[in-house]
Amino acid sequence: MLELEVEALVYNLWGMTELASFGIGCIVTQDWKSLCIGKVLPFFEVKVVDLSSGQLLGTDEPGEICVRSPTTMIGYANNSAATSSMIDAEGWVHTGDYGYYDSQGLIYLTDRIKDLIKTKSSFQVQPSELEDLLLQHPHVAEAVVIGVCQDDFEEMPRAFVVLEPEAPVQPEGPPAVYRVPDFKQLTGGVWVVEEIPKNSTGKPMKRQLKAGQVTQLASCC
Repeated sequence: MLELEVEALVYNLWGMTELASFGIGCIVTQDWKSLCIGKVLPFFEVKVVDLSSGQLLGTDEPGEICVRSPTTMIGYANNSAATSSMIDAEGWVHTGDYGYYDSQGLIYLTDRIKDLIKTKSSFQVQPSELEDLLLQHPHVAEAVVIGVCQDDFEEMPRAFVVLEPEAPVQPEGPPAVYRVPDFKQLTGGVWVVEEIPKNSTGKPMKRQLKAGQVTQLASCC
């Protein structure tokens, strides 16, 4: 039997329909870093801006990723309001993605802005940060963190976790997400669930989680 060795290059690419192309990308290598989506591709510009002020941010400062390119769409058909909210007067597309860039020019996408949890004193929590910490526990197979309403202006982080097959269903004690400030703690509790609802592309369906449309096996506050 003839045996063949095949080497394949794996590309990590980021783009949007509104850009009509990929704007950021890289070849995935052994030293690839988690959440990295690569470097800016030719004919594209990228900047990161503060969510509140819109001011330009520097290295390792997280904010909204904005992109500008000749390929950017003119606008949404018959919807000037949606167009102006997406594309500013200077032609920058406000992607709704939250991330930063490092000293090497590598860009990291950490969350969607709409998924950020707004806690006390207008602090914002990145769900992905807490999810990564939860996944470090040997009993946790999957983890999704969302914000649940405390009142009209504040949310509490709540985790939904799927445990490994041999893990005990009932937690031994109240879990805490260590190495983070108090406002990032899981004050909304931890729900142990049978499975996390996902769409056809494998993304968690956070609306269903917010609505409690999930089979709960145990909880710990």
